[in-house]
Amino acid sequence: MSHSAQARRGLGTRRAPRSRVRRPARVLTVALVTAACVEFTPLSTSLASFSSSPTAGPSALVAAKLAAPAGLATANGGCAGGNEKTNVSVTWTGSAERSAGGSALVGGYTVLRATTSGGSYSSVGTTGVATSFTDVNPSGAETPQIYVGNNGELVKTVHTINSSTNVGTSITTGIIGTEPNGMAATPEGTKIVVAEGASHQVQIITVASRTVASTVAIPEVAGVKSRPDAVAVTPNGLTAYVVDGATKLVYPITIATGTRGAAITVGSQGDPGAIVVTPNGEKVYVANYSSHTVSAISTSSNTVTATVTIGAGETGKPIALAATPNSAHIYVADQGNSKVADIATASNTVAATITVGSMADANIAAGGDPNILAVTPDGSKLYVASYTGHGVQDVATATDTVTSTITLFESATANPNALALTPNGCQLYVHDHAHNLVDVVTVSSDALAAHPAVAATGDPTGMSCTPDSARVYVANAAANSVSVIATATNTVSSTLAEATVGKAPFAVLATPSPYFYKLQATHGGWLSPQTASVTYPLGFRQGGWQ
Repeated sequence: MSHSAQARRGLGTRRAPRSRVRRPARVLTVALVTAACVEFTPLSTSLASFSSSPTAGPSALVAAKLAAPAGLATANGGCAGGNEKTNVSVTWTGSAERSAGGSALVGGYTVLRATTSGGSYSSVGTTGVATSFTDVNPSGAETPQIYVGNNGELVKTVHTINSSTNVGTSITTGIIGTEPNGMAATPEGTKIVVAEGASHQVQIITVASRTVASTVAIPEVAGVKSRPDAVAVTPNGLTAYVVDGATKLVYPITIATGTRGAAITVGSQGDPGAIVVTPNGEKVYVANYSSHTVSAISTSSNTVTATVTIGAGETGKPIALAATPNSAHIYVADQGNSKVADIATASNTVAATITVGSMADANIAAGGDPNILAVTPDGSKLYVASYTGHGVQDVATATDTVTSTITLFESATANPNALALTPNGCQLYVHDHAHNLVDVVTVSSDALAAHPAVAATGDPTGMSCTPDSARVYVANAAANSVSVIATATNTVSSTLAEATVGKAPFAVLATPSPYFYKLQATHGGWLSPQTASVTYPLGFRQGGWQ
C-alpha cells in the first residue's frame, strides 16, 4: 500500500472516532437552541435571560429578562377570621413570558410589605403562578390616633388619644363647633385638617408631634364672616377642600404648606355641610342644601364643571354624600323628598332616585346629619339612615333598589343619625340618638347583632372606626365622654372621660394605617426586580362623609 494510501486510510481511521464524539455535541447544540439560551445570574441579583422562541430554526434567539411584574393593585380584603380583622387584597397581572416548552416562565411571586413608604420591605407570602394574594390582618403600622373635636372648653382644643393606651393629649386650636365632619385625615395618617367654623380658620395638625403645623384664615366676604364647617382630603393627600357654609364658597388648601387657593363658588349651604372627594381624586362634590343642588368641582382646574339639581323644583334638600369605590356614582341624601339621588359622575346627571324613609331632623333646622350614608368597601351596598323613618335601608347599588329595611332595636322610636362601617366591611354601626344606643348590623345578612348602650350623645354625632376594624369610637357630647366599642364582642370596652376627650365632643376621627406593597417574580432561584410600591391606606374613608 502506498504511503499516501496509508495516510488516507489512517486519516479515515482517525475520523471515525471524532465523528462519534462530535455528533452528540451537535445534537446538544440544537437542543439548546430549541429550548433556551440561559444566562443565569446569582440569586441576589435580578437578571436572567431566556429564549422566547419555542422552535428551532434559523431565526435569532430572542432574549427575555425576568421582568418585574405588572399591574400591581391593592383593595379591601374582607374580614375572614373575625369581625375585628381587616385584610388587604393584592392583585397583579400574570407574566405572559413562556419557556420553550410553553410553560410559564415565572414560577411564582413574592408579596412584600412595609409600613412606611421608604421603609424596609419583608415578605408576607408567596404564590405559584396565581395573580392574587390576601394579606390577612396586616400589622406593624403606627398605632392609630383618635382625634376628638369639642366646643365646650374655655380654651378651645382638639384632643388626640393613643388608641392602644387611651392616653390623651390636648392641642390648642380654634372652635370646631358641633360638626362631625369638621376633621379629615391624610391617607398616610400624618396630618389632620380641622375646620373651625366659629374661629373662621382651618388648622393643619402634624400627627407625629401633635402640633399645629399651619393655621389658614378663611376670609370674610362682603362683610359676612366665614364658617368653615366641612372638609375632605384628596386620596393623594395633597389637598384639602374646605366648605365655607356662610359664604357659599369652597377653598382648596395645599396641606404641605397651608396655602389657601382661590375660592370656588358653589350654592347655599346647610349646617353642617357635606363634601366628598371621589376615590380616584378627580372630582369634589358639595351638597348645597338651600340651593337644592350638588356642585361638581374638577380637582385639576378647581372649577365647578356641573351643577346637579336634586329633587323637583325647589324641593330637594341634599344633606349627605357618599361615593362608590369605583368613583362612578355619588349618592345624595335628599331630606326634602325622602329620597336618595344617584348621580352618575361621568355625565353629572341623576341616573336614579330611590325612595327611603324620612330623614327629617327637628334638631337641625337648616341641615341634617352628613354621616347617614355608608357605602360598603366592595361598593355593592349603600346604607341609608332614616332619622324619622326609624330604620336603615339597604340599597343594592347595582340596581339602585332597596333590598331590605333593617329594624333597629327600638324599632318604632329609633332615630338613627350616624353610620359607621368597619374598614373590612363586616359590620355597620348605627347610632340611635333617641335612646343612646349603637345598633350593630351584620353586613352579610343585615341582621341586628347587638345594641350596646353609650352615654348621652349630641345631634349630629361623630363615630369612627380604627383601621384594623377592632374598635369604634362614639362621641358623647352631652355626657362629655367618648365610648369605645370592641367589635369582637360588640360591647363598650371603655369610656373616655372629659379629662381625656374634652367637653362636649362632637367630632371623632381615627387616623388611617398605611401599608405599602411591592411584588417580585421568581424563576427557580432567580428573582426579578421589585415593582414600585403601591399603597393601601387602611381606614382612609375615600368617598365617605368625612
